[in-house]
Amino acid sequence: MGVMGVVDLPVREDFAEFAARVEPRLRRALVAWCGLDVGTEATADAMAYAWEHWVDLAAMDNPAGYLFRVGQSRSR
Repeated sequence: MGVMGVVDLPVREDFAEFAARVEPRLRRALVAWCGLDVGTEATADAMAYAWEHWVDLAAMDNPAGYLFRVGQSRSR
């Protein structure tokens, strides 16, 4: 984090690249798992979680799989 809670530019760029790559696959998986409306909302919740916890998530071996589980939990 930068000054006053502002996220540094390299962190934002890394997240943007990750989100562009992972979000479509995550959305397809969650929609297949729990339907269009709930799956779409679960994807949005999981991506919001990803942004909030990006530093920890970026260090994981399988962040997309972790976000799938986040989406499943949030859809209940």
